[in-house]
Amino acid sequence: MSDRAPKKNKLVFKGDKEPKKKKRKHRPTEQEEREAAITRDQVWVRADSLEDLVGPLFITHPSDPPICLTVDEDDRFMAFPLPDLDETKAEPTIMQQVFVGSRIVGTTNAYSLKSANGKYLSSDKFGVVACNSEAIGGQEEWKPTITDAGIAFESIHGKFLMVDEIAGGGVRIRADADDVGFCESFRVYCQTRFKYKPKTKKKATDATGTELENFKKFQSWEAGKTHQTLDDKRALKKAKSEGRLAETLLDRREKVKADRYCK
Repeated sequence: MSDRAPKKNKLVFKGDKEPKKKKRKHRPTEQEEREAAITRDQVWVRADSLEDLVGPLFITHPSDPPICLTVDEDDRFMAFPLPDLDETKAEPTIMQQVFVGSRIVGTTNAYSLKSANGKYLSSDKFGVVACNSEAIGGQEEWKPTITDAGIAFESIHGKFLMVDEIAGGGVRIRADADDVGFCESFRVYCQTRFKYKPKTKKKATDATGTELENFKKFQSWEAGKTHQTLDDKRALKKAKSEGRLAETLLDRREKVKADRYCK
């Protein structure tokens, strides 16, 4: 006979159903979450404020056919045709279609547009647009304006960037328009990570609110209760106006709770 112990099997009764195996849910790893976050940050969205014009930009125009601002390897500026923007997602397909917007130092509403080749978009007094400047000067300044249809770009000469249709169905970019209309309104897209997010402002608090916050944060006793009367509030407001707020708060702390460091 074999010395092996008999194998113990689970008792099965007639009518018992086999337990279903639970499927383990796939939890994303840190690398997958990081890659997903990077993908979300690189999504192109519509720029709807001047603060969105800082960073990579994809500048398009809903002409017929739609176009985007592009430069080639030789710094030649041109209008590159695009598919229908209403049916396809607006995003650049090559690096030369991306411009980097920057606010010019010392100004509040002047921006520069830098191509992927490191050259700046400029316009002369005749409205000729080029993208071969290596430094920022007067002709490289653009003042964007938010319009109902998009964003208009005004040059230093007081003329607006526009799309001009030429014979044969072609399109060229000039900067000699006097007014803003459909041809002068561009659709600008920016990446999600550069989208301007307004900061939430903290509510201004008086002396009473400051003391309450300090109590709740540093001096929690008797279930977080605070001891304040109407006279206390008046005294704190008066101390704040006289510049003795810190001293008054320290005196109150010494009175309401035994603290040897307050003396």
